[in-house]
Amino acid sequence: MLFIYTYRNDVRKVLIPYLQELSPQQWDADAYHNTISWVIEHMAQTEDYWVFQIGLGEESRLSGSDRNPLEQYLQIRKETDQVLKSLQVKDWDRLVDVPDFSDGWKPPSEPTMRWLFHHVYSHEAYHAGQIGVIARLNGFNGPLF
Repeated sequence: MLFIYTYRNDVRKVLIPYLQELSPQQWDADAYHNTISWVIEHMAQTEDYWVFQIGLGEESRLSGSDRNPLEQYLQIRKETDQVLKSLQVKDWDRLVDVPDFSDGWKPPSEPTMRWLFHHVYSHEAYHAGQIGVIARLNGFNGPLF
């Protein structure tokens, strides 16, 4: 069912080459309270959490990983794409059990598998924009979206 999210990797087509060119100092520049390194790891871990733990009820794919944030980010999308390819039409409207979050956040729409994937991809786009802000606050160019 990849056709549903045909353009899901467009953010990555810009972001990954950008990240591959960053120096170690840029990855960890801290003019903002989160570094680019932290944001990329957060994006990977969040995708892992929502797709595998919440959506499928499975174990984390990244827990205990000694991979750097970019490697985690690349790995989890490969695994998420495999899940996306394997889902059947009947799976898309299956409700997922979203836990109670300490800050009171609740899904704004009915939490189906279809919603879950939209949530993961919009979360990624949000943080990709944040990376541009972090870069500029630290005095270097951000990705060209």
